[in-house]
Amino acid sequence: MSAQARQWTIFYVYTLWSVVVMTAMMPVMLVLMIGAPAFDQIREHPLLGVLLLGQAVASMLATRTALRCWAAAPPAPMRGPWDLPRLGMLPGGWRWLAASALATLLLTAATLAGLGSGLLLLVSGIVLAVSALLRVPWRWSAGGLVAVGLLALVGIMTPDLAVSSFVTFVAVLALRSSIWLGAVVRELDQAREAQAQLAVAEERLRFARDLHDVTGRDLSVIAVKTELVAQLAERGDPRAAEHGREAAQIARTSLAEIRSLVRGYREADLATELQGTASLLRSAHAEVTIEGDAEDVPARHRGTAAWALREGGTNILRHADPTAVVITLSPQGVRLVNDGAPGDDPVPEGSGLTGMRERLGEDAELTARRDRGRFTLDIRFDTTGETR
Repeated sequence: MSAQARQWTIFYVYTLWSVVVMTAMMPVMLVLMIGAPAFDQIREHPLLGVLLLGQAVASMLATRTALRCWAAAPPAPMRGPWDLPRLGMLPGGWRWLAASALATLLLTAATLAGLGSGLLLLVSGIVLAVSALLRVPWRWSAGGLVAVGLLALVGIMTPDLAVSSFVTFVAVLALRSSIWLGAVVRELDQAREAQAQLAVAEERLRFARDLHDVTGRDLSVIAVKTELVAQLAERGDPRAAEHGREAAQIARTSLAEIRSLVRGYREADLATELQGTASLLRSAHAEVTIEGDAEDVPARHRGTAAWALREGGTNILRHADPTAVVITLSPQGVRLVNDGAPGDDPVPEGSGLTGMRERLGEDAELTARRDRGRFTLDIRFDTTGETR
């Protein structure tokens, strides 16, 4: 699981259970608000209390199932500046919602039969309305809240009904706001991951563009020269040999330029690479702290240090979700420390670390460790007998 996916999973679980618990506690809070009349009715008719408790469980399970389906569903279309990709109708959990509606129907029948004064039926209706309205976009609930206020002002809606409706719509808006915040976090995580991938792609594009600029002209000249050589050779013109040698010389020059370009990419100037790595990490919204500078590294190891910075910075973006990175340059080596690396397990010796060790050779030693969410890549140079 990537760091971004882990962050979203943690926040999703928080959102899920906060909404589920609030849904389950809704009837309890309403009964407490009503006070003694509700408790007296439950003591007089325990079956009504059991039905209300069952409805609370059904509503909780309906909300839990709907949120799970929401998290796994593809993004919903955005219809306005305040919409988010995953905030459409909440699907799933219809059977549990039907069970909640059945509890309300049974309480209605009991009230009509003379069991109770209807207070528990009012609580049940609010619980069912919250569970149902939670599935629709927040605008619907906001519109309903405005309508309740207007109807209450003109006297069409009785005070008790107005208060009940007001509580219902406020509860729905509060729960829907939690889901909206979860969608914001998910969108931000996806944006950060896309930005990190874009930064890596831009670096690859830069190298591809440089390679094209270096080789495009020479390859075009070689193509023209070889066509000319073929035409002269067909006519027996002795100038074919001269043009053939010129094409060969252009090819050798182009090959040398390509090698120089690749060498410059792999063995970049340490100061330039330090600036580029810091810029790359900052583009992913990581706070970068640099301790030391390029001049602190022995000249013999600056090419290796520049390469290690590039590889280490790229790996941080690929395998972690950093908020803070510390880069340390010293005569003894290079160290990169970043957070956003969950877990305390030993770092597995994969192909990446193995390849880095092979490239460093015997002149440097690489260690990698992870401790309490912080990952350290430490490269120590063999500076025996060296001077800066």
